Amino acid sequence: MLRKTSQILLAMVVFLLIPEWNTLQPPTQAAENQETVVLQPAALAAKEAAPVSQAFTKGLPKGYSMHDFLVYVLADVEAFWSPLMVKDGYAKPDAGYSFPAAGKPVLTECILDTPDEPALAFYCSTDDRIVMTLQMATQLKEGTYKTNAEPPSKYKPGDFSVAFVLAHEYAHNLQTERGWLPENGDEAPKATSRSLELNADCMTGVWVHSVNARRLLDATDIQEVKRTLADIGQDPSVTDPTHGTPKERTKAFLLGYDSGKAASCEPYLTTRY
Repeated sequence: MLRKTSQILLAMVVFLLIPEWNTLQPPTQAAENQETVVLQPAALAAKEAAPVSQAFTKGLPKGYSMHDFLVYVLADVEAFWSPLMVKDGYAKPDAGYSFPAAGKPVLTECILDTPDEPALAFYCSTDDRIVMTLQMATQLKEGTYKTNAEPPSKYKPGDFSVAFVLAHEYAHNLQTERGWLPENGDEAPKATSRSLELNADCMTGVWVHSVNARRLLDATDIQEVKRTLADIGQDPSVTDPTHGTPKERTKAFLLGYDSGKAASCEPYLTTRY
């Protein structure tokens, strides 16, 4: 979760014993029967457009917008996780979403007006809604969003940078469905924000593993994720970290990506970080 003011929300969790998940299998076509809202393509501020994952986006129409891309990614992530959640006895995830343009209000229980920060990506467990502003998506794609003073990464950003962050926020939805995040702020915290963030990074890696299993990853997609993790990881100098450092977040992501198993991410929840 990238929004600083949402840290308190993520600190409130409910302890729940979690059964070990089976090896994950790639889903069928992820974006079927999903409603697509067609808007004007989002312009990039950079002189040259960032690279596009041709394999992963082959199901999108020609000339698709950033909003279209976000809806497409969310549909793919949900199609992957839903059957696994149902198999393990949980309700089918059904998170809402909001991808507002610049100057538009963010309609969630966490924010009910136009945000002070135009570049936002977060999950609100109160009303089970994922939010990413189009400005945030554009900045992630360009590589102009950075939250630490670490040296710049050698890798270039791209559209899979956006996909990673959106899938990360969806992982917070999974944490809510499984009882780790409460639906209100009255419950005592049982895991730290940092633990939840690293678990979400790892779970995102599991989803990316499935994308690779479907042969939809381009050669630069993992590099784009590494670039983004280098940019959005918390500065190592922070004394009371709520997110992982670039190295910690990259390690968590690669653990999920290499294993392809949600169970490999469980220690992040049960160990205090």
